[in-house]
Formats: sequence, structure tokens, C-alpha cells
Amino acid sequence: MKYTAIKRHLKPYSIYSRRKTTINHAFASSIAPCDVYDEAGVRAAVEALGQDADDDLLCVYCGATAETWDHVFATVVDSEFSGAGHRLGNLLPCCKPCNSKKGNKPWEIYLDAVPMSEEDRGRRREIIQRYLATYFTREHRPAQTAEYAQLLELRDRVIDIMRDADALAERIRDKSRTGEQSPPAYPEGRADAPSGSAEA
Repeated sequence: MKYTAIKRHLKPYSIYSRRKTTINHAFASSIAPCDVYDEAGVRAAVEALGQDADDDLLCVYCGATAETWDHVFATVVDSEFSGAGHRLGNLLPCCKPCNSKKGNKPWEIYLDAVPMSEEDRGRRREIIQRYLATYFTREHRPAQTAEYAQLLELRDRVIDIMRDADALAERIRDKSRTGEQSPPAYPEGRADAPSGSAEA
């Protein structure tokens, strides 16, 4: 690391800039359909991947011990629900390094970049293709209903509140920098002051 890397830390934190994408993703992801857990169904899906449901699962991409589940197709694309939900057919056992490196890349492109023999790559590709053909279903994206419009309005209100919070935080920082202090919210001695704020 170079010393100049500190510059990214020496600037005001923006609630809006840092969390807008998170909020958009949360609202879009919230309407993605999900399957109800069914043990028999999950075991059958694991076996369709050529794995033993009674043993620790393996990463479908590299063969390491699986530590998480990869959404094969991103649930959210361009801040909108993509049509790929939290369904059995969109989830594959995966190690954390592969999950992180794959990100939102198409699974075929990521698999081509994983170091392995071409024979192993072809076998893994065939297993994943067969699994997706059997289990994956792309959902309809939400229609422009009154409920969906209301959800988007609530999302926009949350984002507007973050902008307002940024403006307020900037004023607080400016006063802190100049040594100016705001008056207390409850002057000492007021009857409605919180316990402990008034003089004994």
C-alpha cells in the first residue's frame, strides 16, 4: 500500500453516496420471490449436482469446500429486480473466494477463468447447465401496479432522508471545526428535560 491511499479516508463520509446503492438493492431484492425450505427438495437438488447430501458440500466452480450459496444470476440488475429470485434453482454451493470473484459475472465466463483442466471444466459446466435447465425459472418482473409504485415512492423517500442527513451532518462538522456549539436541546432546569439533564 502507498501512503497516498490515506486520501480516501480523509474526506467526509456521505450517507447518500455510500448507502444509496445498498438501499436500491434492498428494495429491489425485497420483492424477489423465494422458495420455502423443503429438506427433501434440497437434498434432491444437491444430488442433481452430483454431490452427497449427507457430506459437506463442495464449490461447484472449483471443488473446494463450500462456505456459502451463490446466486447464479444476480437478483438485482441496474437497481431493479432482475427476475432471478431467491429460489433453489438460482442457488449453488460455493466457496467464499469464488463467490467474491464471480460477483455478477455470468457463471460461464467465471468458470472459464477458474484454473483447472479442460476436462474438469467441461464436466462442471455440464453439471451446472443440467441443474439450471431442471431447476431455474426466471420470474416476471413487477408490473406497474399501485403497490409497486408505492414501494418505489417509499424507496425514494428513504434516499431523500439520507440526503437531508448528509446536509445536517455537514453543518455539524462545520460547527465542530470552528468550535461553535449549538444550544442544548433542553435548557437546564426545564421540567420536560430528560432525567439527569436538570440541575439537582
